[in-house]
Amino acid sequence: MKETKINYEEFVSRLRCRLYEIIPEDVNMEVNPVLKNNSLHLDSLVLFRQGSNCSPSFYLQDYYKKYTNGYDIDVLAENIYERWQRFIDSPDNQSPDLSLAHCRDGIVYRLVNISRNREMLKNVPYIPFFDLAVVFYYVLRNNSDGLQSLRINTALRKRWDLTTKELFELAIKNTPRMFPERFRSMREFLEQYPMPEELSSEDVPWEYSPYVLTNSNGINGAAVFLYPDVLERTGQKLGSNYYILPSSTHELLILKEQTKHDAKDLLDMVYCVNRRCVDPEEFLSDNIYFYDCQQKKLKMISTDDSM
Repeated sequence: MKETKINYEEFVSRLRCRLYEIIPEDVNMEVNPVLKNNSLHLDSLVLFRQGSNCSPSFYLQDYYKKYTNGYDIDVLAENIYERWQRFIDSPDNQSPDLSLAHCRDGIVYRLVNISRNREMLKNVPYIPFFDLAVVFYYVLRNNSDGLQSLRINTALRKRWDLTTKELFELAIKNTPRMFPERFRSMREFLEQYPMPEELSSEDVPWEYSPYVLTNSNGINGAAVFLYPDVLERTGQKLGSNYYILPSSTHELLILKEQTKHDAKDLLDMVYCVNRRCVDPEEFLSDNIYFYDCQQKKLKMISTDDSM
């Protein structure tokens, strides 16, 4: 008989009970709400010893998804404890030095959607960019174990005694240096990142040579939008004016102006892909952008503009 899956609340209760059975008595457990990109609220479980200021976050919605995909609660609890133990035993569990002198060369920017992040943007410095916002992070580490960063909020900006403009001036130097741009054909890109099954090849106009603009590690790569002279260089490579489609927070899709698809077709494509294939946390925009190489001018095209 097929097992009936329990709901999220019951899953969290059972997972916590199982964790209490396996963690040492001097280890405490907390579940706290965390606001992620696009106003996504997640529950973060943390394990910590008294006096310790550092602990990895375990997002319970992600673990519930694993449970619904067939993982046993006992296995998930053991996975959390083992990951926490590896962190505690590593040199990376020290509290970070958040002095400006230490962080200056690690301040970078990312792009997020303004309308979907109004709650988060109340508490962070940002710069509007069309329908997007430029927000700032400090990169704690970027190595073979992954990328770990800290969102810069208003309190940290004030502690550093920096204006938002000064944050941007630091980030515009650091971001391209730490995460160089990568410009590839869609075919080359999909050799590394296969297309989701939900998106058929018919959704991609191969005959018009689409390209992907992202950064060196493919994470938060839409920020290359702001790299100095990147739009001009892209036009020189294409030899044409071009459309910019915000595929996700991680990459931008580039299409030459000489295409059978008009702006309305491209807007429809972006809208469809955003809802069929893009994780809610990775959504960037439903609008598209157009770069005129001769005028060196960028404009946004929305649904209302294409009618």
